[in-house]
Amino acid sequence: MSSVPPELLFCVLENVYYTFKGTPNYKLLKACAQVCRTWSGPAQSLLFRSAKPRDIHVFHAALLSSEARGRALGNCVQTLDVSISQFYEDSDMSSGLSTVAKILQACPHVYGLVLSFYGVDLEEEVLEKLRVAGQELKALSLVYYGTKSPILYHLLSIWPNIQVFKIGSSMFPLLPWDIAASPPLQSNADDVGELAQRNGAEVCLYDLVLSFMPTPEALTWLLASSTDSLRILEVGEPLPLTKLNILARHAPRLRSLRLWFYNNNSVALLRMCTALEELVIYALDLPPRCPLAPNLPPTIEYLSLRIQNDNHRTTLQPVIDAVDALPNLKVLTCNRNVRRQHYDEYVMLESRCRTKGVEVVLSDALAQNQWDCSTAAEHAKRVFGVDGRTIEWKRRARDERFWGQLEEA
Repeated sequence: MSSVPPELLFCVLENVYYTFKGTPNYKLLKACAQVCRTWSGPAQSLLFRSAKPRDIHVFHAALLSSEARGRALGNCVQTLDVSISQFYEDSDMSSGLSTVAKILQACPHVYGLVLSFYGVDLEEEVLEKLRVAGQELKALSLVYYGTKSPILYHLLSIWPNIQVFKIGSSMFPLLPWDIAASPPLQSNADDVGELAQRNGAEVCLYDLVLSFMPTPEALTWLLASSTDSLRILEVGEPLPLTKLNILARHAPRLRSLRLWFYNNNSVALLRMCTALEELVIYALDLPPRCPLAPNLPPTIEYLSLRIQNDNHRTTLQPVIDAVDALPNLKVLTCNRNVRRQHYDEYVMLESRCRTKGVEVVLSDALAQNQWDCSTAAEHAKRVFGVDGRTIEWKRRARDERFWGQLEEA
């Protein structure tokens, strides 16, 4: 086994990089790294591709422990998930953010960052370090920040190349001019630059995940420069009318829409999505509160329905009608228990799909964003429809050019 060329080993291990849930197979890669010295290098490079260190200071020290080896492993990191959300003292929080900047400098190929912390104001010195170190970042996820911190405003100001953004907290941070107590940086801010930021964020977002809805003012600010770029949107809460109106200007260009609720406002948004190719509804009641088939854009090619009240008293007829109403449909994904709970109607659904050339996938996995897209097309081609992966993998394969740009930039 030790005589196998490292390049060939890397290709083999890359093909088993993901688990059936779509996450990196750390257990397998760790085992492979211990087989022999020849296996260790390729396995470790894949282990470091998506890094989630428990202690960022220890992780940074490991990258610096050996100039040759540490630099090689740092070059392998593409996505970084760090947390400094413990109840640190202010000095410890600043130290943690400074270490994040150092890690980004030691890992020059990182394009995706998940940053978890709570209630922190960035000092000017720390902000500058993050600005310099994070110029290559294209994907950002923020969680656990406090409402009194202008952290979102500052990070999107220093990282204007962010194209993929996820709000992973129920506490959306206020904008600096909405905070009564001025943050440390506001008094030093350039008046012209601040005025420009008041008009809206400069980032041109391609993919936006709103796990929790921000205020209408913050949402308007966030999407100010994304009218021509936003293609993928996930909404995790019911859409009030005020926020629906804000999203309306972006709807005609959306290619993928993922909704956690299906109601009248969801229908109104769908009707505006005239170029939609993929729709995911995570929580669909049967029968739906609003008619399904008449409100689906005919451009949809990939449809995923997570039926939450699926039992023998419900009917699959709304799903069958949706299949009939979509002339371009290629893949339909539903819960696995649909076949068990509605066997007779499922046979009808499967037959209807077969007649139309639609692939049916039964999966209980949720089609959530996966930023580690190094082998997205290969995985979609190799196992989609076999292990129950969701249509998100197909979407990722279609967007391989976009994700490739994130990695290669």
